[in-house]
Amino acid sequence: MSKYDMREMIYAQAEGTIVPRRKSVVWPIGLIVVGIGLLVVNGMMDATVENGNLRSALLLFGAVFAIAGIVMVVVRLSGASRAPYCVKDGCFLDKKELKFTKEQKNIVVDLLRKGDFATLRSLEQSDVSALVVVEYSSPKSRVVACQAFEYLELELRPVCDLTLKVE
Repeated sequence: MSKYDMREMIYAQAEGTIVPRRKSVVWPIGLIVVGIGLLVVNGMMDATVENGNLRSALLLFGAVFAIAGIVMVVVRLSGASRAPYCVKDGCFLDKKELKFTKEQKNIVVDLLRKGDFATLRSLEQSDVSALVVVEYSSPKSRVVACQAFEYLELELRPVCDLTLKVE
């Protein structure tokens, strides 16, 4: 199992508490509206006024916002990707990756097996991803899912089983 299959295990173990859900398109549509608004303001400005830099900036930012919003809407509507959604809290789970050295492997695995996520987060982290702990947590409650992966032979392999804590 790779770290990409972790979401499927979360859905299976959470028994309806955490389900896959498509992300909202409200923010991308808002980005499109802002971009179009900037383009409209650019079009309403008098061309003879000495504000060429302002017009260029409005045109650039309006076009970038509108195009980025359109791309985000297309990706969110046509893509097959789903994000973990906590039904109890009504919010998406946040993903964090904690990086540790290989020397900390036993400590990290013990903390994961005990479910002591506060101590795990307080450990000193490394810049090298020799041991990666992938954590999905709810910002509103104490729903946490963690699993440790070790970097071996050019891929991340699981070190322990998925730890899921739903309170």
